Amino acid sequence: MTQPLRVLVADDDAAIRAVLRSILPTDRYTVAEAESGEEALRSFEARGADLILSDLQMPGFGGLELLRRVRAMDDTVGFIILTGAGTVENAVEALRLQADDYLVKPFNVAEVLLAAERALSYRRLLRENRSYQAHLEERVAEQAGQIEALLMDALRSLAAAIETRDDYTGGHVERVARYAAATGRELGLRGDELRSLWVGALLHDVGKIGVRDEVLKKPGALTTDEYDEMKRHPEIGATIMERSSFLRPGLPAVLHHQERYDGSGYPYGLRGEQISLQGRIVAVVDTYDAIISSRPYRNGSTCEHALQEIQRNAGRQFDPAVVEAFMRASEKGFPEDPDTPRLPELAVAVEA
Repeated sequence: MTQPLRVLVADDDAAIRAVLRSILPTDRYTVAEAESGEEALRSFEARGADLILSDLQMPGFGGLELLRRVRAMDDTVGFIILTGAGTVENAVEALRLQADDYLVKPFNVAEVLLAAERALSYRRLLRENRSYQAHLEERVAEQAGQIEALLMDALRSLAAAIETRDDYTGGHVERVARYAAATGRELGLRGDELRSLWVGALLHDVGKIGVRDEVLKKPGALTTDEYDEMKRHPEIGATIMERSSFLRPGLPAVLHHQERYDGSGYPYGLRGEQISLQGRIVAVVDTYDAIISSRPYRNGSTCEHALQEIQRNAGRQFDPAVVEAFMRASEKGFPEDPDTPRLPELAVAVEA
């Protein structure tokens, strides 16, 4: 059974309140009364209302002030102003405050009932529209979460594929991504910038998929031709990143992580701030993890030694400002960042 609609009648004239109560069908409406703006507001705060019929002028504050305060609490309540001394200015102000109607006394029964139905219909549509929007936003958020999960699965697979192409003992790409995010945060990166850095760091070596095994896994020194092939991996990786709108924001890290601050890197020999910030950050954190990581043909060095090497090469191989930020991040233990996602299945203990 449908619940009756709640009507609040605010008027300092008891006879007017009685008339309004009598013309509102009891099977459709329950009516509460108030003889002042203050009393009406207290009643609304305590019990709420679907529709308010309010006199313009009452002791204390009148209908316009009541309308202003009610709208501040709930702008989906129907509100009709009733007045025996209507002016154009009052009518304009009532409409500005989003009154649903403005009736001048003496009013007739049909006029009041029509105005009430019109106000309630509009407010019901307003509530339904907002409910629809809220559910739509929830659905969009749910779908975005599903898409995010799928993308994370794809990244997880791609990161695993990268690691199988190299001789790291596992977890290298996620460690590099974590170190990069912590360093980026020390440099003031937040939100999308930090997320893009994380993606680029995670996939910084994706281009090695295009390098032959005999070159990539060769334990000894590379020939000139082999080294030239190895130097192509940033550009191969950038081509892969460019094809995906999701991956593209991390492209600078992939393309520039082998550039050196003094211009002696590859593939373009960029120097200083010609190198993207993503590239300058990943150059530092990738080198750090390479030093501390064990390979089948050698044991990893200590974190202290790796930090010394990073500092020693500041200004030559690495951007000094990035090195300083990296050192701060290291002192804090490379904390995980809320702006970046995680790949739980690849998660490993990170050495600090």
